[in-house]
Amino acid sequence: MTAEVVVMNRLGIALASDSAATVRSNGKAKFFHADKLFMLSSFHPVGVMVYNNSSLLGVPWEVIFKMYRAKLGEKSFPHLKGYAADLIAFLTDNLQLFPLDVQEHYYKLLIGTFFTGIAHGIKKRFDALVNNGEGITQQDLEAIPTAVVTNALKEWKAKKEAACFKKDVATDLKSKQSGLISGLTMKVFEGLKPAVLHKLTPDLYELAKLVVQKDEIVMESLTGLVIAGYGEAEHFPVMQQYEIGGVFEGELKHKLVETWEISKDKTSVIKPFAQSSMAQTFLEGISPKVEIQVVRALAKAYVQTPEAIIDGFPGVSKVRKEAYKAQLSAVSVKAAKSAIEEFSGFKERNHRMPILQSVVHLPKKELAHVAASLVTLSSFQKRMTTGEDETVGGPIDVAVISKGDGFVWIDRKHYFQPEFNEHFFRNRPAKSAKGEPIDEKSKEDEGNAG
Repeated sequence: MTAEVVVMNRLGIALASDSAATVRSNGKAKFFHADKLFMLSSFHPVGVMVYNNSSLLGVPWEVIFKMYRAKLGEKSFPHLKGYAADLIAFLTDNLQLFPLDVQEHYYKLLIGTFFTGIAHGIKKRFDALVNNGEGITQQDLEAIPTAVVTNALKEWKAKKEAACFKKDVATDLKSKQSGLISGLTMKVFEGLKPAVLHKLTPDLYELAKLVVQKDEIVMESLTGLVIAGYGEAEHFPVMQQYEIGGVFEGELKHKLVETWEISKDKTSVIKPFAQSSMAQTFLEGISPKVEIQVVRALAKAYVQTPEAIIDGFPGVSKVRKEAYKAQLSAVSVKAAKSAIEEFSGFKERNHRMPILQSVVHLPKKELAHVAASLVTLSSFQKRMTTGEDETVGGPIDVAVISKGDGFVWIDRKHYFQPEFNEHFFRNRPAKSAKGEPIDEKSKEDEGNAG
């Protein structure tokens, strides 16, 4: 997993990412170091961070970004969204990166994973009956799989349509990959009675279509991209969060999640991504998990306490008690809502806003320090928490992007020791924005720039 943080004000934008990469095999987790923060352009002030998946259809994002940088060259866009649109266009109909047989292979993996999740839901329902000592009847063998698949179908039909496809990709796949879907259905649901599986097959085919057609992206195939920096016409930094869900029939499944812009009204931003609980705790003054429990306990107390008091009234009939409870119910709900809103307002006034107000005035170096510190805090929390995998950690990469200085590395790990590899830097001379080599004196001057 990953912890990433972006901190922005009018001077620039700092991006920080940990290096932990988790690979699970046969139920065991292996941990490695990975690069998650990259320049998106070699010549212009734009960077990108990646989380959740380190590759797209088996191609590492590091390779994708370096190929894209080479293709982009010195080209620029008036607005940051232009870089995102150009990257998406680069990933669409790119048979060099994603041959059709590779697209088919990852579609098979997606549907297999999706069907396996449904099968686990069915098994969980059966296990619950056994654990409760009820046993499994012949009626259950049909009713439970039918209920689970029907509920899944209803849930997916209600989801929003994906807006990214130019053609009916999902229907084309369902038709072309009918044999593949049939094989997965037989394999994943082999434990079901043949008659039951035959009855459910049309719904399973429809689900195989909807998992592509709908806007939601299955977590196992999701990659998060955070693109940040400046377009040529933008004076203050902009950040966009995208979710990527694979390539189907040559088309990239993607959606824009949110855009943040520094402006006269919004003068600072702190935004964590992926494993963000510790950064949220810092911002809000309370852990998100603790807050959920507090709100639940508060609501429960407001609703149940008046009922308990009324039940304790001596000499009052049951009918009258129920009437009192009905009268107090609306009052209790209103009071609980008011208490929760007051609690939220206190957090905003006393924690979040003072921090954001201080970020407004931070110089670029301090922006980097804040971003790195929040990632470090997430790493420390994972290290000190027993019962959880240490999925955040390793060296922290930090960069600052500003309009004048462009993309500047503050901390960056190398997989090699620079002093042993002078040829690496000698063969890659720094270039100016016009693509002209920069001499050593100019490089020193740039490094000392404010």
